Amino acid sequence: MASEGIILRDAKHGAVPEIETFLARSVRGLEWLAAAEIEADLNGEIVEVGHREIIFKARHDSKVSQLGSIDDLFFVCGKIDAIDRTRASLARLAEGLRKLPLARFLAKVEKHRPVRRASGFEVVGSFLGRRNYNRKEIETSAGEAIAGIVGMPFLDHDLIEPGGVDVSFRIHLRDTQAIVGLRVTDRPLHRRPYRTASIPGALHPPVAFAMAMLSGAKPDMSVTDPCCGTGTLLIEAKRLVPDAATVGSDFSEVSLRAARNNGINAGCALRLARADLGRLPYRDDSAGCVLANLPWGQAVQPEGIVRDDIGLAISEILRILGADGNAVLLMPPADGILDKRCRTLWSIPIRVAGRWTTIYIVAGNKGAGQRPVCLETRYGPSLQRMWDRFGDIAVVGAPVDGAA
Repeated sequence: MASEGIILRDAKHGAVPEIETFLARSVRGLEWLAAAEIEADLNGEIVEVGHREIIFKARHDSKVSQLGSIDDLFFVCGKIDAIDRTRASLARLAEGLRKLPLARFLAKVEKHRPVRRASGFEVVGSFLGRRNYNRKEIETSAGEAIAGIVGMPFLDHDLIEPGGVDVSFRIHLRDTQAIVGLRVTDRPLHRRPYRTASIPGALHPPVAFAMAMLSGAKPDMSVTDPCCGTGTLLIEAKRLVPDAATVGSDFSEVSLRAARNNGINAGCALRLARADLGRLPYRDDSAGCVLANLPWGQAVQPEGIVRDDIGLAISEILRILGADGNAVLLMPPADGILDKRCRTLWSIPIRVAGRWTTIYIVAGNKGAGQRPVCLETRYGPSLQRMWDRFGDIAVVGAPVDGAA
């Protein structure tokens, strides 16, 4: 990676990477977990956690671009006040942008990666609350102002192919303030290079990484995904714990081919087999932990034995789960289906693909542990601390029935 080479050259000359203020964007409901990863892996200072965003301070080195649980990462170029719901705010936004050191932040980006200035830049706008203007008007007003500052052509975000530009500004409005960000990397972090094969219902990679963090996976542990789809959960678990043994199965040969291709792209050795979710080919207690994005009939229909009773899949997962292990399951809340079979240690509502669902950490009744195993890993102290500080953000607005 180009940025890593630059950091290494700086280190030879005794240079220490500067502390910068960053804006991380996350899946709704996983803000606190992203903050835990930032604290544990970067020794970052968490400044603020809000709706889908984490503002933090950390050294600008190659580690910041390796965060697994966030969607995107930006330098915080500044904040602009008095941006209310009235249309006059569009002019105030443009005026405020002209006062920010945007050219200096663009130069920071160019120190760590190449930038094709001639290809232009995009602006992505977002806002919370009701406004008398829309996203497109935010992007146009900001883009025209920024073009005059950086001397680059402004291109409409909606008309650009992925990877068409190297420079992306983010304008996020909340309350009466605009946060202005400049993307650190050349692509959103959620857009994993290994994902060249996909199918409907394929799991969002940062959610998969978060589930791996919550699994308590450790080196030499067997991590099993009994409905592996395109392999995202296994690949992200391997990214988190390279020495883990990743084992997956699926009813669909098409999914397994996609998983094999993605695993090869990621440099991961995945052990894959075709199997029915209701009759898994694994020994009792053979899995150190289980990760599963269950086919609940929303994006993906269950097939095989579990077609009429997904509860059979839960029973099989608990059968193969080791006595001291946890299963991390992504599924919408369902009337007592887990309570009848296991102990739920933690439930975390998240919003992904426009729909509320829940990450459940469960243990079999044969296990003695009363706490999630993840709290005993290196992330444990940060996970507990950030849940205590910011976990309420994950539950505000989440419907109890999992509806969108």
